[in-house]
Amino acid sequence: MKEVKLMNLTFKNFKGIKKFDLGADGQDLKAFGDNGTGKTTLFDGFVWLLFNKDSNNRADFAIKTLVSGKEINNLEHEVEAVFRIDGSPLTLRKVYAEKWTKRRGSATKEFSGHETNYFIDGVPSKKGEYQSKVDSIVKEEVFKLLTSPTFFNENLKWQERRATLLEVCGDIEEEDVLAFNSALKNLPTILRGRTIEDHRKIIAARRAEINKELDRIPVRIDEINNSLPEINIDVPSIEKEVAVIEKQLDENATQINNIKNGSAITGKQNELRQIEMDLESVKRDLESDSIQKGHEINAKIQEEQSNISILKRKKDDAEHQIKRNNETVTAIDTRLAELRDEWEQVNATEFVHESECACPTCGQDLPEGQVVTANEKALAQFNLTKSKSLEEISVTGKRRSEKKAEAVNDIEKLTTTVGVIQSQIDDKAKVVSKLEVEIETLRTAVKDARQDPKYQSKLQEQAKLNDEIKSLKDNAQESVTSVEKEVAELRIKRTELNAQIAQQAQVVASEKRIAELEEQQKELANEFEKLEGELYLTEEFIRSKVELLTEKINSKFKYARFNLFKTNINGGIEEICETTFDGVPYSSGLNNAARINVGIDIINTLTEHFGIRAPIFVDNAEAVTQLIDTDSQLISLVVSEKDKQLRIEKNELQEAI
Repeated sequence: MKEVKLMNLTFKNFKGIKKFDLGADGQDLKAFGDNGTGKTTLFDGFVWLLFNKDSNNRADFAIKTLVSGKEINNLEHEVEAVFRIDGSPLTLRKVYAEKWTKRRGSATKEFSGHETNYFIDGVPSKKGEYQSKVDSIVKEEVFKLLTSPTFFNENLKWQERRATLLEVCGDIEEEDVLAFNSALKNLPTILRGRTIEDHRKIIAARRAEINKELDRIPVRIDEINNSLPEINIDVPSIEKEVAVIEKQLDENATQINNIKNGSAITGKQNELRQIEMDLESVKRDLESDSIQKGHEINAKIQEEQSNISILKRKKDDAEHQIKRNNETVTAIDTRLAELRDEWEQVNATEFVHESECACPTCGQDLPEGQVVTANEKALAQFNLTKSKSLEEISVTGKRRSEKKAEAVNDIEKLTTTVGVIQSQIDDKAKVVSKLEVEIETLRTAVKDARQDPKYQSKLQEQAKLNDEIKSLKDNAQESVTSVEKEVAELRIKRTELNAQIAQQAQVVASEKRIAELEEQQKELANEFEKLEGELYLTEEFIRSKVELLTEKINSKFKYARFNLFKTNINGGIEEICETTFDGVPYSSGLNNAARINVGIDIINTLTEHFGIRAPIFVDNAEAVTQLIDTDSQLISLVVSEKDKQLRIEKNELQEAI
């Protein structure tokens, strides 16, 4: 373990401190001062000396002394530190100064920038040599982790915190995760040599493709349906209808010679035919709307049934864990009963001592004192042996009882989880039942089209026209012209029907394509459900791995605990790295005292890992009534309203000039 002790820290014209010596002598100390007296400046100067940044990791910060908001020129700004590294002294000094240059022909010097001079043990050095010397002690990122209780939690991104923890504690192997969770036994076959992350990417990409395709298929089907005739093309029926029209045309030719008043009758008859077509159209529209709504409801039913399947798998996993824990409790109860019997047997044993009262050599009786001493010694040995046996049995029983309590606690949690999942399953089953009722209602509506208000209205119009035609025929007022008009309309209708027959080939091809798209839709839905199952297994793997990893990492720390993932609303998991203390997240709700102590706890562990112990600067130390134990040198920066100048509490008092 490399030991870095701060012996002395000297400031000159640095961030408002004209001159100050922090005589640490490698010991813990406290720096007291009101706000603005320069407590944090001590840490800023320490970090700047080593890494050219302030304590907040900023390279661009003001170093120069200001008076009335203006910089004082021609001053050297200096920080010097004396260290003892593994018992050997080292002095580092850095001087930041202005450069003033006299140009040729000018009597005065002009400001031309700044320069920084470096010194190692008093010897002027180049920047590269100086930085190499600092790096030989410790790398910058490691040193900051070991000297600031807040750096790990407030300066590192969560990905960097996670990487640091994995470096310290090591990762969990895939084989260990599979052995930990039997529900993952099929995962290696699914992965086929790929990593979990790569397979999740493949699933995500394929799911996105399937979703896009599933979105496009209904559009394609609608486009094809829209291109189809509004009525179903029944070629045999249409051919029969054409034959009827041909026959009617012949009849009309004869009728022209016979009708005396036929124009009004023909018009009414045409209206009547239109009404009949309207009735068919209304019926088809009702059927079409119901079929489309039926498809939508069936899709919802499939989705809910898929969700129920996923929930049932989760419930089965939890019930399996409950079964395993119950078996553990039963085994422990059996063992505890055995231990109680064993304890009773040992406790019931009594001391029995038989010894000869005569000397084995001469046969004379031994003195009474020797007989008593021998008896007491044997009794003491018996009691000691019996006490140890009882203690061992009690310790074993206590461990078994604690393990049983853990198993019982897990059973209670898992039982609650099963109840929640079952409630979700029941809710979704109710949704499915409701949707099935809607499907049946749609079927009933199609069968009962005559109850539609529009359909009823057309029936009334039909009855009215029949009455009017009967009246006109009775009066025989229609003209031959009207009959000829009907003939023309029949010829147009015949042309339209023949065009529909010609469209039949295209209709058949379109219907075949729709069937293909619907089959593709089913296949994609099945594939999507399969991917959902694989995604669940990968998430279960990550959950199991994080559980093992969290336990492994947390075991390295005394106070700090870490949450490495969170469960989102959609059930998916998201990797994070959040430090907690007593269940309170560092980033929300944790007080300053706990933040500082958790930071020191993290430093203690990192110190052991990196093999170097460095001074810790604790800013806002007044927030902590009791710092946790650490072997590192502590420099506490304490806000003290009464101290208008810096005061060091160790063996003597100092004040900043």
